[in-house]
Amino acid sequence: MNRRTGLLVLSAMAGASLLGACAVPSSSSGAGAASLRVSGTVTYRERMALDPAAEVLVQLLDVSRMDAPSPVLAEQRMAANGKQPPFAYELKVDAARIDPRMRYAVSARISRGGQLLFINDTQYTVLTQGAGNSADLVLVRVVQAPR
Repeated sequence: MNRRTGLLVLSAMAGASLLGACAVPSSSSGAGAASLRVSGTVTYRERMALDPAAEVLVQLLDVSRMDAPSPVLAEQRMAANGKQPPFAYELKVDAARIDPRMRYAVSARISRGGQLLFINDTQYTVLTQGAGNSADLVLVRVVQAPR
């Protein structure tokens, strides 16, 4: 290997190392493993009170594959307990599970006794491909079909 080729290889390795460090922000968790946090709020536009028995479910999904179910990487469940939107959420995921080439999104739903009340109809991308680590989700009301 000549000197020029050696310098190119060294430059490429240094660049890859810098890109790798930038691609996954790290913060310490209890086990010393790097974790990422995604946070934001969940709300809806309808002017109606939420049933105290309702439950809010927020999930971080890998939405990279179009023809397959989206794996859940993290989720948070919150009982409404009489509280009203907006609901704050924070999802933590092991940074090693995030691939900068893939796409990730946050999804939310509000249900009561197994009946879906609200869901997001917009994809809220996070973490990779220029997306940040926060998303404020606005859900739409689910109208039950007559039986």
